[in-house]
Amino acid sequence: MLIAVTLGIPLGVWTALHRRNWAAHMLLIGSLIGVALPTFLIGIVLILVFSVWLGWLPSFGRGTVIVIGTTWTTGFLTLGGLKALILPSLTLGLFQMTLIMRLVRSEMLEVLRTDYIKFARARGLSDRDVHFDHALRNTLVPVITVVGLQFGNIFAFSIIVETVFQWPGLGLLVIQAIQFADVPLLAAYLVMIALCFSLINLAVDVLYAAVDPRVRASERTAARASP
Repeated sequence: MLIAVTLGIPLGVWTALHRRNWAAHMLLIGSLIGVALPTFLIGIVLILVFSVWLGWLPSFGRGTVIVIGTTWTTGFLTLGGLKALILPSLTLGLFQMTLIMRLVRSEMLEVLRTDYIKFARARGLSDRDVHFDHALRNTLVPVITVVGLQFGNIFAFSIIVETVFQWPGLGLLVIQAIQFADVPLLAAYLVMIALCFSLINLAVDVLYAAVDPRVRASERTAARASP
């Protein structure tokens, strides 16, 4: 999700501000491919290119791991472990990135046509202030909603991706639980996913107040009106 947000939002803003540029059109065409392709096919193509043809990255597993304490193993502190994260992360993040990019672009274009943007330009504000202080701030409100929902959907997509890359995570654990009919484990997984979605929705509501000043104003008005 970090890859999707850090790349999707800037690319969406850039393609909206340079909508007649040929590079922006090429990015939109590429985003259609990213949205249309299924997740497992993206993973297989990445394995074919970067593991089989080029030999740059491992095609499965966690790579080199180290043991911290008695039971906890991690690959975040080794070069092999970090290299093993690249392909699964790109596979999960590509669809999310293209979706966020297209959403930011469409919302940015709609906001740039509104009257308050025209008034901001008439006041003599610079393009940077108009684009980033006014237009982008209002664009992020629906984007936050979609990012929150897609963050929860990553848990569902990770089942397929972990199977493709044989990553020993929760997704692969669920597949094995289904094969062995481990009902308690499946029930615990569903409860954990429900808790994650609840926490994500809470974080989205908090971010609304941080991004949109109208939400803070309505909260202050409701607080004054309450006895």
